[in-house]
Amino acid sequence: MITGPSEEQIRARAFELYQERGRQPGHELEDWLQAEFEVTHLPFHVAHLQPFRIRRGISPGRRGSLSVRFSKH
Repeated sequence: MITGPSEEQIRARAFELYQERGRQPGHELEDWLQAEFEVTHLPFHVAHLQPFRIRRGISPGRRGSLSVRFSKH
């Protein structure tokens, strides 16, 4: 059974948005609606993206080929 996001997940993301704005009051509904959209419609939570490094190089013996490897730094 697939369920949607919990109210707690939405609340937590709305609070993160509030903090990111510098804790400015008066945007509660906007934060809630944005948080609800993010946790409902995005495949993963954007706030939890980790930085990564892209390494690229030419594969030996394969003229013109390009290999890309992703890794956390």
